[in-house]
Amino acid sequence: MHTQYNEKISDMKKCIQKKNKLKLLLKQTEQDIIKEKLLLNKLSDELEKKNQDVLKLESKNITSLFYAILGIKEERLDKDRQKLLKSKLKYDQCINNMNYLVNESKKIVHKISEIEGCDSQYEELINKKLKIINLEDKETNEELKKLIKRKENMSANIIEIDEAINYGEKALNSIEIAIKKLELADGWGVTDILEGSTSEDKYNNIDDAREYAEQAQRMLGKFKREMSDIVMMTGTEIPVGTFDSFADQFFDSLIYDWVVNSDIGKTLDVVKNIKNQLDKAMSKLYEEKVTEEFMIKQIEEQINYIIENA
Repeated sequence: MHTQYNEKISDMKKCIQKKNKLKLLLKQTEQDIIKEKLLLNKLSDELEKKNQDVLKLESKNITSLFYAILGIKEERLDKDRQKLLKSKLKYDQCINNMNYLVNESKKIVHKISEIEGCDSQYEELINKKLKIINLEDKETNEELKKLIKRKENMSANIIEIDEAINYGEKALNSIEIAIKKLELADGWGVTDILEGSTSEDKYNNIDDAREYAEQAQRMLGKFKREMSDIVMMTGTEIPVGTFDSFADQFFDSLIYDWVVNSDIGKTLDVVKNIKNQLDKAMSKLYEEKVTEEFMIKQIEEQINYIIENA
């Protein structure tokens, strides 16, 4: 009987936690949309002041964009041109982020609508269980409540860990594909273009690498946000500060590789470095999850012992 109620209560508790999480995520997504709009306006103003024609550029690939703004001769060394190109790259990324966030907010609203009503079901189940477990010993009753509360908190923490792992895995997947695409684009540079040795496939690989880098940046942002909600029971520290600047590093290194013609070597190093950092963070996160799952089992044994001997 107790087990039956425990399972139902646990399911409803998870439902409530999921709904609260989604509502918080919706609020954060709406805030992110506002931030992206402000950034888009700022970048648009900057580009208009520097060069109005840049906003109108609709290059078929990133190589043609680099060629149009930087060129392939001495002009590519001009710092102002490099800054202009980076602003354009960030502007395009901002538009992609806006489209992504708007779609995400619609999905979240739909998910919330599907799980309304779990709060009342949870309260009803708790009241039924309290009628069944009528412990006369107040001290034991309080101990039971504390254990249940502790278990719920740790279960909620594991949900946060799972969310972080999910976004971390998605980021890793995008990063790994970006690395493969960059490796396939070996020979993408000014000299190669002048010599006519760069194929259309290499242009496409650079475009794909940029797209996956942008996807990775979005997932890294979500990963970092989830990490801020996790209470590390083991006291482990997981640094995530550098994840915010991944896209900036990617664009800077891509411009550098074009200017010095180093065959996307610096860009590849940047992406591999962020992968190594994320691998380490994920490893610690998996260790944390295993430890907390073990601790929950111990608490469940304590709860069952009290109930069985009530």
